Amino acid sequence: MSCEESAGANLKHHFCPNHLRDLLHPRARTNNEPHAFLQVDALGRVPFSSIRRPRPLLEMDPPNSTKSGDADNKATDKPLDEEPMLAARVCIEDGLNLLLDVDDIDRFLQFSQLHDGGNQLKQKRQALLESLAVSLQLVDPLAKNGQSRSQDDFIFQRIISLPKGRKLLVRYLQLIFPGSDLMRIVCMGIFRHLRSLFGVLSSDPDIAKTTNKLANVVNSCIHKMELGPISACLAAVSCSSEQPPLRPLGSPVGDGASTVLKSTLDRASELLRGNNFNNAGMALWRASFNEFYNLLMRYCISKYDGIMQSLNSQLPPEFASEISDAAAQAIVREMPIELLRSSFPHIDEQQKRLLMEFLKQSMLGSQKTEPAMSR
Repeated sequence: MSCEESAGANLKHHFCPNHLRDLLHPRARTNNEPHAFLQVDALGRVPFSSIRRPRPLLEMDPPNSTKSGDADNKATDKPLDEEPMLAARVCIEDGLNLLLDVDDIDRFLQFSQLHDGGNQLKQKRQALLESLAVSLQLVDPLAKNGQSRSQDDFIFQRIISLPKGRKLLVRYLQLIFPGSDLMRIVCMGIFRHLRSLFGVLSSDPDIAKTTNKLANVVNSCIHKMELGPISACLAAVSCSSEQPPLRPLGSPVGDGASTVLKSTLDRASELLRGNNFNNAGMALWRASFNEFYNLLMRYCISKYDGIMQSLNSQLPPEFASEISDAAAQAIVREMPIELLRSSFPHIDEQQKRLLMEFLKQSMLGSQKTEPAMSR
């Protein structure tokens, strides 16, 4: 039960800690800390499982090992606790434990009367959330100190490659204060790796559910942002080394990236219609959108050329009508029409002319695809 659910429930005793453990001076967990165990009668101490010190299932010599080569094999073998993916799993477990501490603080603040209004705990809550960003090595690209990303988000990429890492990310976003700098920093990290997160929808229903939930949570975060943070997130897409998966909504291979980008464009349209921006914010948005729009148009042109080349190689020129029909169907099926539609309120006159020329060339303005563009 979440803190919000507990608050809304008609309970005699809310699910809330009576006191908080020492969160103000947490000590770093190490591999040398005492191992937790359970005392069981007649069995003695039964240790809990630990991600930091997994028990080996079987010890055996490496294949083709010889007595003379044992020293070399031992020198080249990497200890299990130094394996990168184990380190990622340890980081995930530490992150989930940290978010449990944050959840405890939220419950304690909600159901307890504190003399200082809980200011000290609120500060500690924010410090815990910021420390998780440090653990994920998510730095602020807009920071004045010019700090750059560590190895192109190497640690972050390993963590989000694991289903449990994505669950960590979902819970993390749900606990961050909406519209804060920390929210922007985490979302910029997500926007830099849209392909890693949403490139291929897993056939495993649980993993697919987590991925879809992550997209929905990011959409919710975007709808609470102002124009400046939204511009920074969109700029992260263009600055990324990954090509985002730009697909139509409802694509069977996954549309998480497209839903996130569409939410960004729609939120910007909402803010611009309401004049909720300043000159600096508008300048940043124009620069960010122009870069993204160039990326989007390059993708659409390349996708259209690929479709036409494939059809022309399969059918002779005398089947022009069949090629046209097949092209129209393929374009609706594979082209990110919703992103083009959401981009339309933001384009200038030159971009509009280029778009209309492309639509005319690719037959998106034909009778077959006109309903898809006009919805």
